[in-house]
Amino acid sequence: MIKKRILRGFTVFTVAALATASFLAFSSCSSTGFATGGPYSLIIHYYRYGKDYANWNAWVWASDPNGDGAGYQFSRPDRSGFVTARVPESGLVNEFGIIIRRSQGGNDWVEKDTGEDRFTKAREIWIIQGDPVLYTEKPNTRSMPMQYAAADTATQVLVSLLKAPKKHNSFSVYVDGQKMAGASAKGRNERQVVITLESPITDPSRLVTVRDESGRFADRPVVMRRILDSFVYTGDDLGLTYTASDCGFKVWAPTAQKVDVALYDDAGVYSDAKVTNNETGKLTAMTKDNATGVWSATINGNLAGKYYMYRVEFADGNVNYGVDPYSKAVSANGQRSAVVDLASTNPDNFSPGARPAFSGAAQDAVIYELHVRDFSIDSNSGMKNKGKFLAFTERGTKNATGVPTGVDHMVNLGITHVHLLPSFDIASVNELTVDDPASTDAKMNWGYDPLNYNVPEGSYSTNPRDPAARIREYKQMVQSLHDAGIRVIMDVVYNHTASTGGTPFDAIVPGYFYRINDQGALSNGSGCGNEVASERPMVRKYIVDSVQYWAREYGVDGFRFDLMAIIDRETIRQVTASLRRNVDRSIIIYGEPWQAGGSILPSRDQTNVGAQKGMGIAIFNDRIRGSIKGGSDDASRGFASGQPDTEAGIVNGVRGSVDSFATCASESINYVTAHDNLNLWDKFALSWGTPDMANAPYSLIRPDRPLLEIEPVKSVLLANGIVLTAQGVPFFQAGDEFLRSKFGNHNSYNAPDSINQIVWENAGTYREVVNYYAGLIRLRKAHPAFRMDAKADIDKIKFLQKADSLVAFTIGENANGDSWRTILVAYNAGSVVRNMELPAGNWTQVVDAARAGVDSLGTVTGTLRIQPLSMVVLHE
Repeated sequence: MIKKRILRGFTVFTVAALATASFLAFSSCSSTGFATGGPYSLIIHYYRYGKDYANWNAWVWASDPNGDGAGYQFSRPDRSGFVTARVPESGLVNEFGIIIRRSQGGNDWVEKDTGEDRFTKAREIWIIQGDPVLYTEKPNTRSMPMQYAAADTATQVLVSLLKAPKKHNSFSVYVDGQKMAGASAKGRNERQVVITLESPITDPSRLVTVRDESGRFADRPVVMRRILDSFVYTGDDLGLTYTASDCGFKVWAPTAQKVDVALYDDAGVYSDAKVTNNETGKLTAMTKDNATGVWSATINGNLAGKYYMYRVEFADGNVNYGVDPYSKAVSANGQRSAVVDLASTNPDNFSPGARPAFSGAAQDAVIYELHVRDFSIDSNSGMKNKGKFLAFTERGTKNATGVPTGVDHMVNLGITHVHLLPSFDIASVNELTVDDPASTDAKMNWGYDPLNYNVPEGSYSTNPRDPAARIREYKQMVQSLHDAGIRVIMDVVYNHTASTGGTPFDAIVPGYFYRINDQGALSNGSGCGNEVASERPMVRKYIVDSVQYWAREYGVDGFRFDLMAIIDRETIRQVTASLRRNVDRSIIIYGEPWQAGGSILPSRDQTNVGAQKGMGIAIFNDRIRGSIKGGSDDASRGFASGQPDTEAGIVNGVRGSVDSFATCASESINYVTAHDNLNLWDKFALSWGTPDMANAPYSLIRPDRPLLEIEPVKSVLLANGIVLTAQGVPFFQAGDEFLRSKFGNHNSYNAPDSINQIVWENAGTYREVVNYYAGLIRLRKAHPAFRMDAKADIDKIKFLQKADSLVAFTIGENANGDSWRTILVAYNAGSVVRNMELPAGNWTQVVDAARAGVDSLGTVTGTLRIQPLSMVVLHE
């Protein structure tokens, strides 16, 4: 599966096989963005040294204020070799974002010119191939820029070029303007040069440049890349350490020449969603530890209520103001770090280590995936704190017909863990306008666009302007769920950030936290324009520190890793070991074992399918998913909707996939749908021929037919019936249990509440479906035979039938300590009643086509009738 998500309006790439466009992503990426004709807002001139302009174009968007983007074609070259693209006038735009890209076939994003996005307030600019500078006057093109230069060790510099040099040995390295003696340059290939240094680079903060002594190529600053891996800090006090008498500040910035703490009395002056006056802070100089690259300072006094940033000065003269990467509290929209006494944010009787009882065996969990805003935003939810963390603290809520909603519904359903879609600080929702009904800003996003990893998202707070409120309310949410017996799993997105350049990472240590190839382009295995370089020591430390912080400070009980394949295996091992050794052995860890395209992280290092073996983590099982439902976004069918010849995939899934990618069943997250793609009802409604999903998704439900006899309803029950009776870890999306529809929207990352909200009226309308789910969950939790782990135990499952749309099996010998001696399960995906001869004995039925649970529905001997598109469970 390819992950789909929205990032901010000023970054790069979409995901759908990289077939569309920008960081605005998917639905919005193909919009025009600007009117056609009339005067021009921006004129872009572009020069390529080989005059190879075929398929190159400009992607342009308004970055201030944020707006949609569009592609613009270049004209033919003029006499000087430049081509030109013109952006028509369309309202007030203070700043444009620009990406020069190459498109081919159906892929608009085959290649980018330079890895970084460019921004300009000018109205006419010139861009040269491989040169990140935007010129406001026509530049000289006789001197060609070098494509990239990077130091991966203290004695070697790699140089990549746009064209082959006349001589490879004409390149030298300069430090602060002084040529390094004894350097030798050799060609690595036609367009790459490796310069070996006689004396090592000992201080990465100095200005290191490469010069072509022949004059053909312009000087290029050297990026301190993997050389920084030798500057490692192992302490646990990066960021802010607060006491009532003073505050300590520590930040890892080995390439900085000077770092100051900038202290502010307020959150700053906002223009649109951003703060514009960061230069007004009171500066306190920090001291550098040269061995580790860590800068530190202590400021006396009680600073609670203040805000801060780091002012970072580099040898090339650039000065960045950056939010603390280790921020635990921020201002609205994450613009400044905030000083907060975390102890003051604890609710009464808050004990993050007091978790609901749970064995710690992942297969004992029943995971329920939902989005914070979707959960309560429905006007009929019965919850007062709509779209907020505090909605999870409300008990006794009901819809208009008196049916329980919210947490009470989840308790009645019987789930053990709630999986929250990203709830850390994200970039795509303006926290200052999210509650303003008159604002046209986005109100909702899935949240796969990280901004500040260690801070709760402010749009889910009742007061995003108060840095403490979001922290306190997140803790109240966790506390309330724990009190209800439900554990909390956090969806984490350490594989990429919302953008580069303006992030806390790049403001403090430019170029280190992201994977950049040898041509200077950002790797894009996330499909979102960048990848976090998890394999680098200080990035790995950051991720490990982050998950431990959430588990300790907030009491989070598990973590779901987005696009886990591009998080390296060693980092996942350390995450797992640190959480279970230092926090709680019962914490669950799982993730997506895939990427969204073309990571430069070697496959042997990726946490992909099979890599999880023996690591104590689980991965999403797309094999059982496809076997049950067919394709994810089309009308194709799977076993649960009557597709023949799919039985083998069901058998493999029932066995916990121990015959394919897993060593034990707890490594497999068994599911049919999640937030991605068509949700469960919409998928089966489409498969069964619903003509108008967008306007009438329930048209196949008719009052003249019993609800549980309607084909797509039966498919829903059978699909997750398989998930809940298979070996492995069951997972389903909130609302599946009452036929939730998103009106055919298969990628609702930023769709309005009318699409994404959980419609609580349906919990009553389709109560028979809710009861069936609750019965299956009760059955699974009561009987450990459905929760085996070891292959040796699973091998005792005996299949009675696995062909002709019928899969039937027994689990015998009081499996896994079960009180029932033998359990028989059968799934009939056919269109007719199936008669099956039962093994000898008296069988008590507990699940049929309309009822599920642990109570007897009657006894059966001899022949069992199994209704079409249904399942049965019996015990001897």
